[in-house]
Amino acid sequence: MSKIISIGTAVPDNKTNQTEILEFMHAAYDNSVASRKLNVLFHNSGIHTRYSVIPDFDKSRKEHIFFNGTPSTANVEDRLNVFKERAIPLAIKAITNSFKNINTTIDKFGVTHLITVSCTGMCAPGIDAVLVEKLNLPKDIFHTSVNFMGCNAAFHALKIADMISKTDENAKVLIVCVELCTLHFQPKNNHDNLLSNTIFGDGAAAVIVTSDKHSSESKQKSLNINGFYSLLLDKGKDLMGWNITPVNFEMILDARIPGFIGEEVNTILKNATEKLKVSRESITNWAIHPGGKKIIDTIKDKLQLSDKDVQDSYRILDEYGNMSSPTILFVMNELMEKKNKQGETMFSIGFGPGLSIETALFTYA
Repeated sequence: MSKIISIGTAVPDNKTNQTEILEFMHAAYDNSVASRKLNVLFHNSGIHTRYSVIPDFDKSRKEHIFFNGTPSTANVEDRLNVFKERAIPLAIKAITNSFKNINTTIDKFGVTHLITVSCTGMCAPGIDAVLVEKLNLPKDIFHTSVNFMGCNAAFHALKIADMISKTDENAKVLIVCVELCTLHFQPKNNHDNLLSNTIFGDGAAAVIVTSDKHSSESKQKSLNINGFYSLLLDKGKDLMGWNITPVNFEMILDARIPGFIGEEVNTILKNATEKLKVSRESITNWAIHPGGKKIIDTIKDKLQLSDKDVQDSYRILDEYGNMSSPTILFVMNELMEKKNKQGETMFSIGFGPGLSIETALFTYA
């Protein structure tokens, strides 16, 4: 069996209140109709603060990179150049925190496999190759990337790490998700852009996965990875995605997503629990991807969850917004750090383009 022995998280230094970001948006859009829509979206966002690798979203700051309160002239090349410059330090910050949690360093630990995750920037050599150099990892290390798979990409990386650890008992797998969503701001007056500009922020999370052999030897607190259940809902394929334009990575984020997920979530849970051979009643913790307040509200209602069941998802959304792939790991980290009894379970669910649903079951060890 494979285990998660640590999750480390990180956010950039630029922290901005939603009220300040809203003022920036009003100036950037410079459109009364868009402003009225933004007022409603921000008021109902369930978000208090967000983080960005660039300081542009606080109007009181003077050192803007792209956005000086007017529509941006930055193109996709400009944005990806900033991604290459700023994604790596944020990823390393999350990785460092993951090793601090288990009182060691990456040099002492001996990483054997590296998996990087992002949908907000691409380059070749990729961030996996750069991290091998920056972290002084072995030049012959197994390294791969999960790219452009959206908010639930961390599940795909965990599935790869799980397979590796089950086939190699000496494996020590490091996953790092890093997303700079705010680089792709564009004041385009349609609902998809208005909504994405309301909720997305930047962040990174690193996960260390090992075989059962390693974690039992080290006596570390861990989460057993019991299994995964995935579902691709073709009829929702147009509701969420990315378009690469000459200007930016343009988000497709349809307002119907919460309702669509709500229609399917009970069936998804039923199928997942049957596959994973667990009863719904035995699930003690719920890690719901905070894709937006309406998504959490809808899942809470449809699955008849309590306020306590979803409090960590709401809190992560409130403090960070939706950071795409790292976000579910922020929620899981909150749950992992709490005092849980051995054998208690965590059910995790996330959503991505496709419309793809990813779920996972974990047991506290």
